[in-house]
Amino acid sequence: MIQIFTAGILWGFIGIFVKGLASLGADGALTSFLRMFSAFVIMLVFALFRHGRKIIIHDFRTVLFCALLGIICNGLFNIFYTSSIKINGMGIACVLMYTAPIFTAAASRLIFHERFTALKIFALALNITGCILTVTGGDFSGSNISLTGILAGLGSGFGYGMAAVFGRLAGERADSITVSVYSYFFAFIFLVIFMKPDVNFAFSDARIMGLGFLYGLIPTALAYLVYYNALKVIHDTSKVPVIASVEPVTAVLIGTMIYNESIGAANLIGVAVVLISIIIMAKEK
Repeated sequence: MIQIFTAGILWGFIGIFVKGLASLGADGALTSFLRMFSAFVIMLVFALFRHGRKIIIHDFRTVLFCALLGIICNGLFNIFYTSSIKINGMGIACVLMYTAPIFTAAASRLIFHERFTALKIFALALNITGCILTVTGGDFSGSNISLTGILAGLGSGFGYGMAAVFGRLAGERADSITVSVYSYFFAFIFLVIFMKPDVNFAFSDARIMGLGFLYGLIPTALAYLVYYNALKVIHDTSKVPVIASVEPVTAVLIGTMIYNESIGAANLIGVAVVLISIIIMAKEK
C-alpha cells in the first residue's frame, strides 16, 4: 500500500509540469505526447541496462494487456480528460474523473471475484466525496454540463480506474519495468496517431524537451514503476484507486504552497475526508 500511496503523491506533481509546458507554448496534445514518449525512452534505456534482451515479451496475453494499459489508461484517458476539461470546466472534469474507484471496484468484482463489504462501499463513497470537495471546494461555477461532456468525463474515469486492473493482469507474467516499457510504447504511438502533436515544435526548443523529460521521469516513469510493482502483490485491486487518491490532496497542497492558489474550508474538509477514506480502505480486510 505504501507504494501506491507514493505513486499518488508523485502524480500530484503533474500540475507543475503541465503549467510549465503550457507557459512555453505546448498544447495538451504535445504535453501528453512528451509525457509518454519521454517515459518510454527512460524506461527502455533502464530496462535494456537491467534486463537486456529479456525485455522481449513472447506471451501474447501479456502484450495484449500492456497494449490495453497504454492505449486505454494512458492514451484514451488523456484524450477523454482533455475533452472533458474543455467541455465541462476543470471542476466537473475532475469530479467525473474521480468516478475511477467505481470502475475499478466493478471490474475487480467481475474479473478477480473480489468481494464487496459494507466498509469498502462506505470508503469508496467517502473517497469520491472527499475528492470532489478537495478539487472543487464545492464550487462548480463555470461548468457547462452536456451529454458529450459527461461521457468524456466518465471515459476519463474509466481509463484511470482500469489502470489498476490491466496493470495487475499485465504484471502476472512480466515485471513492472517491462510492463512500463510496453505500455508507454503503445501509449505514445496511439497519441501520435490520434492527437497529432506538433513534435517539430517541441524538438526545436530545448526548454520544452528538458521539462518534457522531467515530466516523463518524475510523475510518470517513477510513479508508474512503483505503482505497477505494487499491483503484483496486491490482491484487492479495488483498494488501489482509493489509496492513490492522495494525488488530488498533493496537487491542492502544491497549488497552495507554490502557486499561492486559494484554499477554502471545503477544500480542507475534502483533504481530511480523502485521508480518512484511505485509512479505512487500507485497514479493511
